[in-house]
Amino acid sequence: MIRHVLAVLCIGAMPLAAAAAPLGCLVTPEQTAEIGTPVAGVLASVAVERGDRIHKGQVLAVISSEVERASVDVANTRARSAAEISASKASLALARQRLERTADLHRRDFVSRQALDQAEAEFKVAEQKLAQSLDQQQINAREVQIARAQLGQRQLRAPFDGVVIDRLAHPGERVEDRPLMRIASIDRLRAEVVVPAAQFGSLAEGMPAWLTPGLPGASAVPAIISLVDPVIDPASNTFRIRLSLDNTGHKVPAGVRCTVDFEQPALSDSVRPGDRRPSSGDPATGAAARPTGYQRMSAVPPAPEVGVRRASMALGGQPGPAASAAGGLALDYSLSVQPQPRSR
Repeated sequence: MIRHVLAVLCIGAMPLAAAAAPLGCLVTPEQTAEIGTPVAGVLASVAVERGDRIHKGQVLAVISSEVERASVDVANTRARSAAEISASKASLALARQRLERTADLHRRDFVSRQALDQAEAEFKVAEQKLAQSLDQQQINAREVQIARAQLGQRQLRAPFDGVVIDRLAHPGERVEDRPLMRIASIDRLRAEVVVPAAQFGSLAEGMPAWLTPGLPGASAVPAIISLVDPVIDPASNTFRIRLSLDNTGHKVPAGVRCTVDFEQPALSDSVRPGDRRPSSGDPATGAAARPTGYQRMSAVPPAPEVGVRRASMALGGQPGPAASAAGGLALDYSLSVQPQPRSR
């Protein structure tokens, strides 16, 4: 009879255990980018390899840029040149002196009004030439900026800190309209989780979650819900959420599969860094190590004289209340059998 009771308890607890099972996910970088070139040309050099760590602003590759460097030199020479401005200033000074002498002679009636008008016109032309020279100097300075910008397009720089995950081109190749390498930022990671529609409304942005990488000996790491889809997919009756986690120490690799739990695991289920997992038993007492798992059954054999049998079943890794705290199910039933007098 006790066997039948245990079988019924196991069958009844299976749906609850399945509902509390962790959800699967995949860890991906928070930010990825394909580095390309805005101009066509021949790749001169590549400064990084796959797996190298890069910093924002670091030069990753250089496209052949001899013409652009020469353009920068020419623009700098023009911008530094002051000969045209000096000539315009000299012409203006000469026109001013001529105007002053002509005006003095006109007051004495030694020259006609036409000569005075001509001197005034020459002075105004000299002023405009000087202003034009000053404007041209500003234009030359802008041309220097344009030439430097064109030269900068030949240098591919990292847009953020991260690692090189793939290299797609080599020196000597002609590149145009295609990526040269792929980079990813792994200081922060994210995970997309598909959640059953039954949990819609119970999860919100900012709530904590615990992510366990699918690696041997990996422990759960804290994460934050950063996005909850407001629409349920009718085909699968699910919705998606996004988790964000800090990975400053690069302890969690991007691309690894994982499981997510929205209740904090118990200390016995999540091993902190530096802790040891139990293996063969307690060396001090000699007691055997207790099995762990999501489903465990243990039965206490009856005493030979009392006739009382006790069966306990725990789901979630710990019996009794500890299993409930770990997110599992704990059931404890006792069955008492009274001895019957034998008929003679």
